[in-house]
Amino acid sequence: MTKVKYIIIILFASALLLLIPNISNAAIDVTRNIYANNGSSKYEFTGLKLDKSHEYEFGLTKTVAADIEKWYLISEYTETTATVDITLGTHEFIDVINQVETGYITIRDKTDDSKKVVVDHHPIDLSIPYLNITNYNVINNGKELDKSNIQVNFWQAGNSKAYYQYEKITDEKVISKYKEIKNKNGNFNELQSLLKTKAPTSNWTPWGYWNGFGNYVDGYGYTQETVNAPDYGLYYMWIYLAGNGIRNLYGYILVDNLQPDIALESISLPKTGEVELGKTLTLTPKFSPDNATNKIITWSSSDESVATIDNAGRITPKKIGSTIITVTSQDGNKKASCTVTVVQKSNVTNNENPSSSSNGETNNGGSSNSGTTNSGSNGKTTNENDKTKATGKLPQTGVGTGVTMALIAAVGVGIFSYLKTRKYKGI
Repeated sequence: MTKVKYIIIILFASALLLLIPNISNAAIDVTRNIYANNGSSKYEFTGLKLDKSHEYEFGLTKTVAADIEKWYLISEYTETTATVDITLGTHEFIDVINQVETGYITIRDKTDDSKKVVVDHHPIDLSIPYLNITNYNVINNGKELDKSNIQVNFWQAGNSKAYYQYEKITDEKVISKYKEIKNKNGNFNELQSLLKTKAPTSNWTPWGYWNGFGNYVDGYGYTQETVNAPDYGLYYMWIYLAGNGIRNLYGYILVDNLQPDIALESISLPKTGEVELGKTLTLTPKFSPDNATNKIITWSSSDESVATIDNAGRITPKKIGSTIITVTSQDGNKKASCTVTVVQKSNVTNNENPSSSSNGETNNGGSSNSGTTNSGSNGKTTNENDKTKATGKLPQTGVGTGVTMALIAAVGVGIFSYLKTRKYKGI
């Protein structure tokens, strides 16, 4: 029993030791600012209690349990915040980033003789955004890469092999946003949230040239001597780095092979349209010129209580009345409208074949089971069946012969059973 107690105490103590870092870090928040296309980032820790008269230092490890081999001075801090700079060119940082996407930061008081720990193994995100793994985030098609190489910090030929492939971007939102940023000379990193994060799984081509300095950093080379996208458009140039003893790295450079924009001159719709309750109507706009670059449009209904319209131009009626459907270009400069009237649902279905009778009313006869026609008093032919001459039914009863025979059989069985019962009743 004593051994069991000791085991329980040891397990409890171990669990407590594991929980202590999490408890001490509970009130601390961390924000990340990536400031270079090489994975260099600043992490701001908030919720701290620091002494401005002291100095503080930090260490980075791969796991919670790992010992810190080297400490680095923190130059930016206040009474409640500290900024940790994980920058390019430090071998200890490279060793961690090469291995894991989540690292652990410890901050301690350098001035205090006891080296009091302020932050104990707090997790930070070391993953490199896909647009930031090289010194380029956009390259124009036709660029000569053998004269200005692609650089990949933290990975190089000594510990990895480099591969690439093209994938055309078809998402109009991405292309439109890209053009907007390009026109205002903005930051293409704004695109990152719209771009893919799932890399291809096959069809990789080795880089034409892949090399690097030293044992750790500054991989460089080129996918092709001259960038050569397969066709016109905007492309991902996917980049994949794989090696021994390091994690795989994926990213991309955008390749601009877009043709000059063709301005949209006008949009047109039918002037009027009609839709029955219970049905739908789809409007298809015509663009001029037909090969205009930007055909992104929005739809609206002037009275949604009458009818609504979705992004595909499909109108759903709600009640009888009229509404004006308007289509608008993305920039808002081109519009077209169609007055749509919602009408009552027709009583004639597609399977009916109405024709005029002698009194002018519509008749819905013409059963395929009877080829009999009758002349009315005015001599016109109708498709009304003669109800006195039934096919497969008893005259003027409307009951099928099969049902009638079944009823007769049932009555016969009942009479037979009754007589049989009476015969043996006295036994």
